[in-house]
Amino acid sequence: MRAAFITGYGDNSVVGSGEIADPTPGADEALIEVRAAGTNPVEIPMREGHFKATLPFSFPQVMGYDIAGVVASAPTGSTFVAGDEVYARLPNRRLGAYAERAIVPVGFLARKPRSLSFEEAASLPTVALTTWQAFVERAQLKSGERVLIQAGAGGVGAFAIQLAKHMGAFIVATGGPNSQDFMAKLGADRTIDYTREKFEDAGPFDVVYDGVCGPLIERGIDALREGGRYVGLVRVADARSYREIGLPAAIAEQAAAGVRLLVERASARKASFHGPLTRPDGAQLAEIAQVVDSGAIRATVSKTYRLDELASAYEVLAGGHARGKLVIVP
Repeated sequence: MRAAFITGYGDNSVVGSGEIADPTPGADEALIEVRAAGTNPVEIPMREGHFKATLPFSFPQVMGYDIAGVVASAPTGSTFVAGDEVYARLPNRRLGAYAERAIVPVGFLARKPRSLSFEEAASLPTVALTTWQAFVERAQLKSGERVLIQAGAGGVGAFAIQLAKHMGAFIVATGGPNSQDFMAKLGADRTIDYTREKFEDAGPFDVVYDGVCGPLIERGIDALREGGRYVGLVRVADARSYREIGLPAAIAEQAAAGVRLLVERASARKASFHGPLTRPDGAQLAEIAQVVDSGAIRATVSKTYRLDELASAYEVLAGGHARGKLVIVP
């Protein structure tokens, strides 16, 4: 089958495409004919080797987590049969979306939202699960609470604005000058042009949902009210996240040592710090599909690429200013 992969850790020069062996499903896995695959910014630091201690690759490594496609085969007795239209996020330790076929544990599969194309559905799994788990499990966002969404025009931010609106929150979203109308149309109650305004002026916040991190982390924590929850998405995974992906408690604590001061900073404000890692979950994707099909959330795909154009997609992702999602079509 054709696939897009990396041949080692490094910059875009390691990105390639070509023919590789077809995957073979195990006892509890389905074989999926991939119709579209969504890209995610986390793949850039993964390509560069920043996660190799906890998520090591073997090369050539097919990239990509998010798929939408058609079931080619499924285990006898599962709820899926050949011909079903599905979407999924692949396991954290086993990428492989950028290919003509992929194998997926049946517990990670869900039926594709009926209202979406394959390209639109493929744009959702990681951003949808990341935000669902952040808002429902970690921040426990409540109706009427004030939430700050950093980078509201990006793939995660665009979904987060819509889900927060669906959950009844008051939404403040940050973005560049050309993103203000886009974020408002998604449901933001107030938009902040970060080139001209400080987001702190719109606080304090019950929840800060930060898809940028870096120099914004401490500012975001300091903008919380008492009892607030900071959720960071970029290289700030906490010990709970590492435990959830299977690391022993002691190793999880070591892996999360870099965020200890941030946890303490939030605690000093009588707030909490969260650094979740996205967890594949078919049942949650099924719930998300219902919300999407109700009309409360729409998918935003800004551009599609062929398998042999993955390097071009990564260039856009690395720039950090993509609006909506970029999708690979085999």
